[in-house]
Amino acid sequence: MKYFVPLTDLWGGSLSYIGFTNFDWGSDLGDDNFYDQNGKHARTSNSIASSHILALNYAHWHYSVVARYFHNGGQWANDAKLNFGDGDFNVSSTGWGGYFVVGYNF
Repeated sequence: MKYFVPLTDLWGGSLSYIGFTNFDWGSDLGDDNFYDQNGKHARTSNSIASSHILALNYAHWHYSVVARYFHNGGQWANDAKLNFGDGDFNVSSTGWGGYFVVGYNF
């Protein structure tokens, strides 16, 4: 699901809100026999990734602030205890992240 809302003109550019959400459900990953160190399924059958973007666009330059929410990101079970050979670690696949974007359009 994707959505775009033009907000206003700002500093000679156009300020907009852009959002999109990806839902993954019904996967077989949560049904496999891959278990974590605690005997729980390490993968899930469902995940959500939702991005929320505030974008300031000019004729050539654009600037954005992005907040992204993940729930079972990559279909890894949140807080699964894993070890791929470099020691135990707990998966952190649910939560918020953010970043900035600066780009140039030719």
